[in-house]
Amino acid sequence: MIPTVRQTAYQLRSGNYTDGVVSPLAMQVAGTPTFLRTAEQQGVSPELLRPYFDLMRRRLSEGGGEEDLTGVIDLLVR
Repeated sequence: MIPTVRQTAYQLRSGNYTDGVVSPLAMQVAGTPTFLRTAEQQGVSPELLRPYFDLMRRRLSEGGGEEDLTGVIDLLVR
């Protein structure tokens, strides 16, 4: 967990959300329907995840497909 926190802090300081990306936003957005379907099949409500996934799709539509999830924070700060 600590490496992830350090990576996120670095990206936020630098504004470079593409450095060190392992799972780009485009890939994660592509997987959200499966994630939501699996949650529902397991009896887990996805209602807290939907707003987050909406932000992910919005960032992707703005051209952040190669970014880490950290880029979503820019949508909250505006």
